[in-house]
Amino acid sequence: MRQTSYNQFTCHTEMDNQNHLRSNSQSLSITDMHTADTNRKLQQIAFESKQYLEQEEEEEKEYIILQNSIRQQLSERLNIENLAKFDFSNIENKIQLIFQWIIVVFYRSSSEMFEWKSFKEICIIQDKGMDLKNRLGLKNVVRMTKLEFELTKQLMLQRHGIESKNNNNKDVIQFISLIYDILQIIIRTFEAGQKVMRIEEELIRRQISEDQSKEEEK
Repeated sequence: MRQTSYNQFTCHTEMDNQNHLRSNSQSLSITDMHTADTNRKLQQIAFESKQYLEQEEEEEKEYIILQNSIRQQLSERLNIENLAKFDFSNIENKIQLIFQWIIVVFYRSSSEMFEWKSFKEICIIQDKGMDLKNRLGLKNVVRMTKLEFELTKQLMLQRHGIESKNNNNKDVIQFISLIYDILQIIIRTFEAGQKVMRIEEELIRRQISEDQSKEEEK
């Protein structure tokens, strides 16, 4: 009998993301507005004082630490083992979008690798979901790729459709609710991380400029 392992979902293949990246022009979520606000703040960085930027950098780093702590606590509350008793093989059940997102973002594999029976065996049954919970709670989401970030934002728009297909089961709805709490935190953490990196780049640029000016004055 062929043994299954976590390596099955770690193939580093390109994913077909077209279905995930379809935009919903009629849906303006809180996350979309948060992203727009972040973009405005990033554009403002070059015009702020050095002292202000250093303070912002420190505050954003503290915010990231806090959000990571909350995300870890939420992931620990996920009752992933309970999902093993359900059959999510029906492609009409949009909860598959959550599992495909998990495979892409947390196992760095292709969404096409998703198949409920294998996912259940590898990510749920083998260790009662502990590895998956650790990934959801501890992954450094600041280093997500832009594609992974876009997939995460697009999944936010699917919440109603996913819940409507599973609203007759308390365990599944609780799982979905916690996943969406984690999604919100991941988006905020990623954006805060992008801001920190932009601030660091700006501070380095200014330091180089100051050093060059001093050299020219000598």
